[in-house]
Amino acid sequence: MAIDQKKHSAARFTDQFSICPGCDLLLEKIQPTFTHTPVCPRCLRRLHRKRPDSARRTLVLSLTGLLLYLPANFAPLLTFNILGAATSSSLYQSTLSMFDQGESLVGILVVLTGLVCPLMTLSLLFGVSAGLFLGWQQQWMKVFLHWYHHLTEWAMTDIYLIAVFITIIKMNHAATIEYNPGFFCFIGLVAATVAAQASIDNDLFWNRIDRKGEEESLVIATDANVRTGREAGLLLCQSCHKVTPLAAISQEGWTDCPRCGEMLHIRKQNSVDRSWALIVTALLLTLPANLLPIMSVSSPGGVTKSTIIDGITHFFQEGSYGIGLVILTASVLVPLFKITGMSLILISIHHQWTTWLRHKALMFRFIQFVGRWSMLDIFIIALLCSLVQFGSLSSVDTAPAALYFSAVVLCTMFAAISFDPRLLWDSAEEETIKDVVAQDVTLG
Repeated sequence: MAIDQKKHSAARFTDQFSICPGCDLLLEKIQPTFTHTPVCPRCLRRLHRKRPDSARRTLVLSLTGLLLYLPANFAPLLTFNILGAATSSSLYQSTLSMFDQGESLVGILVVLTGLVCPLMTLSLLFGVSAGLFLGWQQQWMKVFLHWYHHLTEWAMTDIYLIAVFITIIKMNHAATIEYNPGFFCFIGLVAATVAAQASIDNDLFWNRIDRKGEEESLVIATDANVRTGREAGLLLCQSCHKVTPLAAISQEGWTDCPRCGEMLHIRKQNSVDRSWALIVTALLLTLPANLLPIMSVSSPGGVTKSTIIDGITHFFQEGSYGIGLVILTASVLVPLFKITGMSLILISIHHQWTTWLRHKALMFRFIQFVGRWSMLDIFIIALLCSLVQFGSLSSVDTAPAALYFSAVVLCTMFAAISFDPRLLWDSAEEETIKDVVAQDVTLG
């Protein structure tokens, strides 16, 4: 709810306010029901969503994921059989296959996103939810929840599972496929992980961990001209969403969040410059990533090298239009959309364009959401390099474009992480603030 100017032009406590992380609009804090979601009336960002029985459900689901983690990653996943020759591999072996191919940098990325970060996010969730379920209020719980916030987008087991399905479809016509226990455990692991992440109620978790912080709310003065957090002298932590007075900012322009320890800035320093550098780098790397071969296939007929486009064309020629569209979208269209979209947003800030701000904000959030899905091709190659090793009959090896493509994914993801979306609204605040809807906007 946007601040009612006439009613609230007085001194109030900071815990009575909320600030939109996307556009810095100052709002009244409300308690939504389980069937409604409060949305910022200016940029349409979802502010909070209540989850029923959040601590217990997150505890059960994260524990289930941890129990499935070992068999899902270390038990045999699939067995391919070609003319009596059989190969099998676990996800762990597939993840390490990039090192065997001499692609150490790509291998590190696959290990982190496919093995390490999924385990860490489940462990952090389990630790925090177990502590809340038992009624604890420990400092380590804040640290765990803070790190979970930063690591969750790097845990890509859901993308890895899609890569497994595409690998099965790709090899179904050439090999007899046997589904091993690891395959079913991995499906369960992904389901438990996604459900655990969907069950967490971030505001509830932070409030229950930091009850002392609620008692230390400060009094601030608001008046009819105050519309944003910065104008009210307030700053929102992007990690735990605690409201902190701007007076705490040091002369260097930053301070640490008193609740989670996140570095707080009025706006992210050098945000536009860092995003520009990463986007330009990604654009330059896109050419070799798409023009050079990303995979080579050895067979009795010789060695065939294929680019990303060649792989997409192969699926279309075989009639697998759905899989072809998935790979085309994730590997070609999404990176280009991220580069184009971020460039448009950065140019808009530079020239202070005041039109279509809400649409640009929606586009940026979509860029944040889809950025990780470009890792799909890398996971497919890791699986094929591990499973398709039949000696003289057939084998799959990685090719130079894999490194460039991984770099494009990283650059575009870090560009979105480095960008401060509030800058979009700062550049046109005077022109757009009159259009703020002074009423509740909720989605059922």
